Amino acid sequence: MSSQLKAAIKSFTRNGKNPFASLHKPSRSPDAPHERVHHYVVAPPPNRYSKLGPLEDPPMAQPQISMPITEPISAPTEADYTQAKLLKFDHKMEKFLLEATETTVWEAAEEIISSVTNSTDVIYWTNISSSGVLYSPVNDLYVSNNLGLLGSACSTRSTIMTDTPTQSKSYDSNIDSRLFPKDLPTAIFPVLNFRGKAVGVISVVKSQPFRDDDEQFFAFFQHKFQIYSRWILDVPLQEPFILDILQLHQMSELIPVMTQRIQAFFNCRACEIWSFDRNKKKYSRYTETETTEPETCGIAGNALDNECVINSINAQTVEGYDPVIDGEIQESIIAIPVTEASNRFVFATVLRGSINRPLFNSDDEATLRKLAPFIALALTNAFSFSKIQFEFERSAEEREGLAALLEVAEILSGQLDTERLCEIIMEKGRYLTKADRCSLFLVSQTRDHLITSFQRGLKDCIDIPITKGIVGRTVTEAKVLNIADAYEDPNFDNATDLQTGYRTKSILSVPIFNQRGEVMGVTEMINKNDGQSFSKWDTNLIQIFNVFCGISLENARLYKESLDMTSQLRSFFGISFSLAKTEDTKKVCSEILRNARRALDSRRASIFLIDESDSVFTPFVIDGGKLPISLPLEKGIIGDCVTKKDGVICNNPYSDPRFNRTVDQKSGFKTVSLCATPIIDEKGVAIGVIELVNRIHGSFRERDLKLLKSIATFVAVTLENSKLKGIATLGNTEIEISKYILEPERSLTEIPTKLKLSDEEKNKCSSLDFSALDFDGITMVKMIFYQFTKFNILAHFKISSETFFRFVYAIRKTYNSVPYHNWVHACDVTEYVSYELKTAKADEVYTPMELFALLTSAVCHDANHDGFNNIYNLKAETPLGILFKDQSVMETHHCSIAIGVLTKEECNIFASLEQSDVKWMWNTIIKLILATDMAHHFKLVKTATELVDGNEFDFKKDDCRILSMQLLLKTADISNVSRPFTLADRWCDVLNEEFFRQGDNEKKQGIDLTSPLNDRENSDKPKSQIGFYNFICIPLYQVIAKIFPDLAVNLNSLKSNLEVWKAMIQSNNPQSK
Repeated sequence: MSSQLKAAIKSFTRNGKNPFASLHKPSRSPDAPHERVHHYVVAPPPNRYSKLGPLEDPPMAQPQISMPITEPISAPTEADYTQAKLLKFDHKMEKFLLEATETTVWEAAEEIISSVTNSTDVIYWTNISSSGVLYSPVNDLYVSNNLGLLGSACSTRSTIMTDTPTQSKSYDSNIDSRLFPKDLPTAIFPVLNFRGKAVGVISVVKSQPFRDDDEQFFAFFQHKFQIYSRWILDVPLQEPFILDILQLHQMSELIPVMTQRIQAFFNCRACEIWSFDRNKKKYSRYTETETTEPETCGIAGNALDNECVINSINAQTVEGYDPVIDGEIQESIIAIPVTEASNRFVFATVLRGSINRPLFNSDDEATLRKLAPFIALALTNAFSFSKIQFEFERSAEEREGLAALLEVAEILSGQLDTERLCEIIMEKGRYLTKADRCSLFLVSQTRDHLITSFQRGLKDCIDIPITKGIVGRTVTEAKVLNIADAYEDPNFDNATDLQTGYRTKSILSVPIFNQRGEVMGVTEMINKNDGQSFSKWDTNLIQIFNVFCGISLENARLYKESLDMTSQLRSFFGISFSLAKTEDTKKVCSEILRNARRALDSRRASIFLIDESDSVFTPFVIDGGKLPISLPLEKGIIGDCVTKKDGVICNNPYSDPRFNRTVDQKSGFKTVSLCATPIIDEKGVAIGVIELVNRIHGSFRERDLKLLKSIATFVAVTLENSKLKGIATLGNTEIEISKYILEPERSLTEIPTKLKLSDEEKNKCSSLDFSALDFDGITMVKMIFYQFTKFNILAHFKISSETFFRFVYAIRKTYNSVPYHNWVHACDVTEYVSYELKTAKADEVYTPMELFALLTSAVCHDANHDGFNNIYNLKAETPLGILFKDQSVMETHHCSIAIGVLTKEECNIFASLEQSDVKWMWNTIIKLILATDMAHHFKLVKTATELVDGNEFDFKKDDCRILSMQLLLKTADISNVSRPFTLADRWCDVLNEEFFRQGDNEKKQGIDLTSPLNDRENSDKPKSQIGFYNFICIPLYQVIAKIFPDLAVNLNSLKSNLEVWKAMIQSNNPQSK
């Protein structure tokens, strides 16, 4: 290109004026294309081109000249053609400018250059110098701005034109081979802004060699682009946004709105505002949801410290990257720092993760640069406004505080209820200081520990030594402590924080003085709601406030003491009156204990009785709360109290090595103070202890212990009288109950602790191998309890353990000491019924009422059996034989005995039933017991067999349900035959002994033997068993197995035993004789 042409291009200018001021958007009609814009608007004055000769319009431009031609036209010169070419280029630039306003600079540049040069590929690469890349927005590609052909053109700001790109010195095969064909002409030239900075590079690829006109247009385009860059590259400010953020806002209002709008405008994943306070050396991060002061700042810290712009495709490659702060996502990041006017704060706007592009481009960077000062100004304004607002609010709070003090003084002067007084004091104190939590610590009467009387935000009261913690230091030094950061104070005890998960920051601890100038308590405020430290005004306010507190608390204490004396006198008279009553012992003791608790102002009161058999305390009466069912006799303060037979006061139990903490741990109750004294009987033996826990106001004193000892004497007299009365009215049953059932367990509907079977015993009592012959005494009672609770009978029918024990104890006493039909047999039958129900899953078939009836019948079915069968009673004309002649003699008698026991009030296990259910229960029990008469055996078996074989047995029918229950009880009544042979053989010997006993009696009375089995001298055990098995047992076991198939196991065991008896005969075993 000639120097003359270059000069012409450079002179073809508009003196730096805004080109868009002279352009208007062209009409879209065919008559007014954008090439037809009047050229005199954009053409330079004629004298600007004097050195190129006079300008005459070429034919193409004649219609566009607004001035008429008056002079004759001379022949065109070379300068004329040059001028015409430039005018043509200028038309194209006008089109470029117009399209740039409608689309983008890069799209318009690619379009105009492609149309002028007829190129196959044109790409505009914008230079993002802060990231060190060239980026094509149209193709979404980026390359290094200092490598390859593109990088060379950008860094040297020179044009590269080559027919073979691979032969260029700047060619980089790793980069350029992917961008340019190897054998097609390629031109690459930079575009500069008005400051001379390379803002982009344009690459052009043609299928034909470049012409001079192409090179001239590239130069013309570069020149015009640089002139117009101040307007076409200028990113307009977001004036509405700037006006919005520059309004006065609180920081809490500004940050969410600002970050949301910036994030939406730049279409990025996240926006953060960072600040660095040079005076305090403190970093802060502001996001949409929170404000934090991180210890490390990552990339933002790098931008703030060095005050440098950061724009990177991958945040992980940037210096200062911290995965905790910057995340572990590979994404783009841009950070623009700016220093505010006072030079104290540096602010940085950080955008993370451009959503539509892999990086933030130069326009994003330019826009953010322009916005950054306004963001900094908005933050500075918000800081200042927030501070002014805070000062205004604080001034208002101070005025409110003074008004509140007057209000409090008026309220306190008329309040004598200490608890209510403390509540008012703390509520007003917390309000005045805007604290999150508060506590009132009162010095104990022994002046060795502090107790919280009232607290907000804490579940339990706090009891601490008087020298411990910040509050302890407040008492010992008698001065105000205002702690800005609790964890930096060596006196702070963080145990409560660790236990509750709460975080204590600031503390204001102020002493309360009494009229004698002694510290009587401390008000402790925790954590200002605004996150700041407590102010000097807060301190002054609470000091004045505490003067009123001290006066009021002292007055309330004196008033409370006068009330206590009155209450104690009333309670003493109430206790004396209670002793005169003839009510239940427990009620009398409860009334005494309630009066004692009120008189001694305690949270909880208890009477424990000593169980010598198990060496434990058992709670007898509790007034307030719950306690374990037993406590070790040797442990705890009350154990020591009984051992020494002397009362004890302990106002700090957790520091006393005798204190048993397990009670508090299990109950969740916190023992703060304790007063206890033993209960001594008339023989001087300690039979229990009375204990008061947690005096509500103050600590226990010696005069409290003296009163408690007097009360213990009343309790001892009551218990002694009760014991004598119980033995007189209920005999040994009451003694037995007291041995096996603890006082709190009497009303429970579950097995008492001492009546529970071991796991091994439970397994034995739930199988066919059960041997009642090996159980004795109280173990049988335990077994009956277990069988009933196995089917939830006690709980379902609300039968207390005391009532059930009395029933079992009473029915047990009705059984006679005969060889077979005794209490052991009753327990054996009960276990077998339970075993059948579980094995056959019959508990899923029968109702709770039916299960209740069946188990009760099993326990009662042979009550008061005399060891003689019905035939004997009839033949011998015994009283029962005469009374129940032509009836089931013994079975009717068993029913009568059961009725006598169960209708006693203390044994009535049917007490919770409705009248109609009671009627049904007795009908069912009587039918079941009467069915055990062997005279009905064959009829019952036959009926059941016919129903089953005829497919007519249906559990939906009441008769079938009763029949199945009768068969289960009958099977259990002769269950010995189905148990393992060793047990069956033992039971056979026991039964034979009863047969022989009856036979001996028949011989003495001269009555014929009612059965050959009764003849002691001619006994053949195997033979008798074979007949009994074949004719009595097997038909019964077969039909019950048909009704309940799972019970076939019992039939098989029965048949197996039968084979043993047969084998004994065949082998002529001596045992058969």
